[in-house]
Order: sequence, then C-alpha cells, then structure tokens
Amino acid sequence: MLEQARVQLGDFADQLTFMNLDYGDPGWVKAVRSEGPFDAIVSGYSIHHQPNERKRPLYKEIFTLLRPGGWFINIEHIAPFSPLATELFNNHIIDGYYAIEQQNGGPRSRAELADVFLNRPDKDANILLSVDTQCNWLRGIGFELVDCYFHIYELAVFAGRRPNRQSEIVNRK
Repeated sequence: MLEQARVQLGDFADQLTFMNLDYGDPGWVKAVRSEGPFDAIVSGYSIHHQPNERKRPLYKEIFTLLRPGGWFINIEHIAPFSPLATELFNNHIIDGYYAIEQQNGGPRSRAELADVFLNRPDKDANILLSVDTQCNWLRGIGFELVDCYFHIYELAVFAGRRPNRQSEIVNRK
C-alpha cells in the first residue's frame, strides 16, 4: 500500500513523508508528532483490527496530533446493529464475487465462493465495535461535529473535528 501511495502521489513527493508504523504500539505518536500538527488524519479499514481496549486510547492519541480545526475521518468496518445487516452484507459481497467469477468464465459456484468468503482466514482479525460506541468515545475525548456520515451494512464513515480554539478543548474536560 505504501508503494502504491508513493506511485499515485508521486507529483506531491516533496510534500509527503511515508512512515510504516504500528499504532497498536502507543509509541507511534512520538514518531509522527514532529510532522504535525495535522489538518486531517484519515484511517481506512484498519482500526477494526485493534483490540477494543486499544481503540479509545488510539482516538485520544489522534486527537493530540490534530491542529485545532483538524479532522479525524475513519472509514471502517463496524459491528452491525442486527444479524440481518450482517446477512445482507455477506450476500452482497458474495454476489459480487460470483458475478466477477461468471464474467471471467470461472468454474466456482456461488456456494463455493460463499464458503471461501465466510470462512476466510483473516475473518477473526476483524474486531468490530458499534459505530455509536466509537462516536460516543470521540465526543468524550473532545471531538466536535462527531457523526456517522455514511453507513451501509457493516461499513461506516464516521468523523469528528478538534475544536478550533484551545479554550473549547479545555472547557470540555
């Protein structure tokens, strides 16, 4: 992914710094602090791999890295509200895989593709948590304008902004 980012953003190379860090380790903050504060921090489909006990502290760390008025945007897998949402999501993905299989003349049946998807080895690495819980955490940390801006099945985009003035941050503690 980093290599693709370097290629895709090559025209802006003089404005970018690429770092391969693990935010499962709280030490990641030290490594990036010198590059900040940041106008935006965007996470795409990664925080759901962190244990639930690590997610809230991670959001606090992100908050400290944002400049006043800076946004945190999280594009993420979340725990669906109902088993129906999980079923609809799974069927949607499986149907998509099956359509691609048929289009490419592949031999696998929908049932075979369903088995592969539903029993994929990385499935247990997904530690899903409700979007409501995570948005409430962001509000409690001090983010404002927190909302879930997009949600379908188990996919969501939720975000919050660090208040513009330091006094707004202090008053929330």
